[in-house]
Amino acid sequence: MDQGENGLRSYCRQCGGERYHTTMAEKTRSWSEDDESGIQGGDTWSIVECGGCHAVTFVHSHWFSEDCDVTEEGWVPILHRDLYPPAPSRKKPEWGTHYMLCFNSNELWMTNLHDDIYSAIGLKAYALAAMGARAIVDFVVTEKAGDDGNFKDKLNRIREQGLITETQVDVVSAAFDAGSAAVHRGYRPTPADVNTLVDITESLLQQIYIDPERQRRQAEAAAALRSNTPPRPKSKPM
Repeated sequence: MDQGENGLRSYCRQCGGERYHTTMAEKTRSWSEDDESGIQGGDTWSIVECGGCHAVTFVHSHWFSEDCDVTEEGWVPILHRDLYPPAPSRKKPEWGTHYMLCFNSNELWMTNLHDDIYSAIGLKAYALAAMGARAIVDFVVTEKAGDDGNFKDKLNRIREQGLITETQVDVVSAAFDAGSAAVHRGYRPTPADVNTLVDITESLLQQIYIDPERQRRQAEAAAALRSNTPPRPKSKPM
């Protein structure tokens, strides 16, 4: 966490970004080797409250003299911060309270897996997050295209149905391949790769499930709005 004029600046899992926090409690402990090696380190445990949403987080900050990064001032120990509960580096999409209404009973498991993907990102279990994203992509495409042929064949069929665009065929295929590499080939994606993979997965969910349901509900609301709107007065004949 960085000290600023308004308090400590740290990641807020609720707001989904860096926010100023108030320190509610803090304990610091330093240590060093009992020899001439100069090896040392330190730990700080803090309970902090977000200045915006007031979410409370437990933070463990720690450094080690042999774990350094080079700067203009020379070698400087890297300060690591672990947040509890673990906070993902991205915020969930704001799909609204009707999110679960977009799925039938055979599809609801995807909402739980979507939550698990964010839990895995918070734990930095990026391979597990990639596997979860692959499972969702595979299910969505197979559910809409049927189980005949390979994955690319299925993508082309849902493109022909107008569910995805020509560009998305290659985009979704890339996401599926990355997830397959995590499952079968020991691939551990970087945080940036995971963000790309989850972006593609969420775009697919939104396009096929969320937006159609949202448009249906808006159409119902628009019909009710129209029935409640007073008609224009008829013009009197001249």
